[in-house]
Amino acid sequence: MILDLRSHAHGMLPVFALFALGFASPLVSAQTLRYQPDPGTKFAYRFEISVDGGSETTHYKGITKYEVESRNKDQIQLTYRGGLSESKSYKNVDRGRRGPFGFRSFPPSIPSPFSRPAFAGKTQTTNQITLSSRGEVIKLVRDSQLPFLLGNVSLIPFEPLPETEEREWQFDSGIAVTQKDRQDRFGPGGFGPGGFGPGGIDPFGRRTDNDTTRSAVEKTSFQLQRQQDDLLVFKKDYELKMPETEDGVAYEMSGSGTWSFDKSVNMPAGIDFKYKLIVKSKNSTTTLPISMKYERLSQQEIDAIEAEAKRVAEERAMAAAKAKAEAEAPLTEAQKADALASLASNDAARQIQTLGELAKKNLSDPDPQIVAAMRPLVDSDDDKLRKAAHSAMLRWDAEYKRIASLKSAYDRSGVVDDTKREVNLLTTLYVGQIVQVNEHGPFWKPATIEEILTDGQVRVELRGGGNRKITVARRKIQLAPEDLPQPNKPAATAAATLATQSRTWSDASGRFKVDAILLRVEGASVVLKRADNREVTVPIVSLSEADKDFLRELQQQRAAVKNPFEP
Repeated sequence: MILDLRSHAHGMLPVFALFALGFASPLVSAQTLRYQPDPGTKFAYRFEISVDGGSETTHYKGITKYEVESRNKDQIQLTYRGGLSESKSYKNVDRGRRGPFGFRSFPPSIPSPFSRPAFAGKTQTTNQITLSSRGEVIKLVRDSQLPFLLGNVSLIPFEPLPETEEREWQFDSGIAVTQKDRQDRFGPGGFGPGGFGPGGIDPFGRRTDNDTTRSAVEKTSFQLQRQQDDLLVFKKDYELKMPETEDGVAYEMSGSGTWSFDKSVNMPAGIDFKYKLIVKSKNSTTTLPISMKYERLSQQEIDAIEAEAKRVAEERAMAAAKAKAEAEAPLTEAQKADALASLASNDAARQIQTLGELAKKNLSDPDPQIVAAMRPLVDSDDDKLRKAAHSAMLRWDAEYKRIASLKSAYDRSGVVDDTKREVNLLTTLYVGQIVQVNEHGPFWKPATIEEILTDGQVRVELRGGGNRKITVARRKIQLAPEDLPQPNKPAATAAATLATQSRTWSDASGRFKVDAILLRVEGASVVLKRADNREVTVPIVSLSEADKDFLRELQQQRAAVKNPFEP
């Protein structure tokens, strides 16, 4: 779902917009206001927004930056970079009955404005903006939406400008609010100083489910209060009303304050504004006072910010380079001796500290003595010591890391690589064995054998913590990788011992014989390993009756393997 809200007056493409100018009297300076900054110039604004939620106040602060990419008589193209960080402060008020979202003033029927966790305006992001010289948004690539009807932070500074030279002007807009069934894509947002946020989300983070069109009305007026050189300060009044929706909720937003425009650069200079967002839901009314301030930074302030950012980046790069050099430097003889002594001690605290230092290393040729000293500690009964040893071994032992990665893959519920280690009627299986199963499609998932049924089926539990059990045929099972640890593997059975012993095999005619070990059964053939270590594949139908009896006996013994987990 997405709310398609478009306002002519506040930076969105016009949809059902009713535009009106009023109070046609000349400006103090006979120059029509237009957004026409010089190409290549940079601007930055410092934002402070507060939303009073009763027992807690939500703050949005940060610096937004713009670079003018191009300009002609009618349009400007800007690159926006920035975002506002969110924080909360709490009031010392009566902690009696509070709403489920912490706001004492929110009735239970109104959800929290933060039930939607991600708003692009609360993260560092980049937008491409094309504006008309009068502030209409022609194109917005990627959004920067904020909660509470605050709108796209990248568009907030740009108020609608009059068509001609005016001291006072007003915009009345009728807005069509269209909810469309779309995937979770972010739309540019809504009307007025704010806007219904990302797709399918109302101002309070609720998902919308029905395709409906609703109307809202907004009114914005400006009146010149004073002019000092190139700085013009206007009184701004704003009002928005959205009638009651099907779920019984109506929204109103109103506010007043000052907005200023700097004619020397033809860009906004700042705002000092206070709103009230009123939500009416059935028999309850919630009022949220909102204050908004932003100011354009001077070139000196921008330069200082960029210099500080460059300094921090350089310090981080130097620290990263130093850490990399230290990680790649081999241990000195003194460091090695100290590490070996520590790992061999019975002092767990000392061992953990040493393992932590070793885990920071990233060596191309790790010392095998250090690896050998660490290896026993991964089986320690001390949980902290065991975890520290595991972390260090991941950095020092490539084979250990490979096996750990394999174990991790089989501990999860995802798809694992096809081993092609097929299971047939003669394959020994046991309860507790970790295998891979093919439930649907071409994918294999890790599972644990729960029960081996007499009809050739096998009951397994899919791994990953879901406790889901299914019954599959043996052809739907493959053995896990040979080097995956099998903690429940039983001791060798008589059948297994019998299968690994060398015996004389002969063909049906008795003319050809060979001493070999049975490696496995592949379909309708057996794979034998001869005394010279060569492997041969022989069709079962070509074997003597004695060999066929041997295979049948082996199959019966394997089917009779006792479940080690049952009395």
